[in-house]
Amino acid sequence: MERRPEGRAVLSGNVVGCEALLLPWFDPAAQWGLGVFETVAVRERAPRHLDEHLRRLSAAAHRFGAPVPEASELRRAVRLVAEGAASQSSWLKIVVSRSGPWAVFAGRSDPNDVGREVSAVVLPWRRHRLDPTAGIKSMSYASSILGLEEARRLGADEGLWLNERGHVCQACTGNVFVVRGRAVDTPSLKDGARDGVIRALAIEALRAFGLTVRPSKVRIAALRAADEVFLTSSLCGVRPVVRIDGRDVRKGKAGPISCRLTERLIRDEASHETSDDRGTPRGA
Repeated sequence: MERRPEGRAVLSGNVVGCEALLLPWFDPAAQWGLGVFETVAVRERAPRHLDEHLRRLSAAAHRFGAPVPEASELRRAVRLVAEGAASQSSWLKIVVSRSGPWAVFAGRSDPNDVGREVSAVVLPWRRHRLDPTAGIKSMSYASSILGLEEARRLGADEGLWLNERGHVCQACTGNVFVVRGRAVDTPSLKDGARDGVIRALAIEALRAFGLTVRPSKVRIAALRAADEVFLTSSLCGVRPVVRIDGRDVRKGKAGPISCRLTERLIRDEASHETSDDRGTPRGA
């Protein structure tokens, strides 16, 4: 998975070109992965759910001992980069190193990935639920990349991680939801799941539909017996999983709950109003 930034960026408060986004090899983020990041969806050059992403970034940085700039400064940087994005549909990253430097940059994303049906495989490795980086978007991201590469080597789009107890914890790039009847299970944070921004919105929307939503233990048997399985992420929204380990889910078609959830989140996003903070970083 390669994402190349385009256009202008902000490096520690200064507006720069993307070619200036350099980190010394001795920096703890480069040397040991001691840094955190958030990936924000940009639609029509506006960042989505920015406040939620900044809250999660701050919590992760606290666990890593990484200093975080003032939220107002990050908001200004994000808006400047988003407004200057080369594409109407983009990804945007906020990265903070434990040593202090931080950056905001963006690049093109494929709008066709949003809501796309995907296939998945259960990965052969395990993630420990008590790992100190569990549930955090840290710059030591190699396991997720290797998981995606393994999934694609096996002919699938996504990899599903199990923890050391054999419970599903998450996909490489999103949270997992399993539907059976009127009940929806999603791996709990105690099992190593990430507290995803869209995960939280999905739980709220599904409960508004009158469904029972349980953050709980999700075993492989639950995947096999599911009426529907879908993934959620900031960039791709709700993605129905139509095949797991070569077996069709719901005859290989998206189910009604994932479709209804997609419509609900799109409608909510269209009516979402972000705070009007138009300040500009130094050097603009």
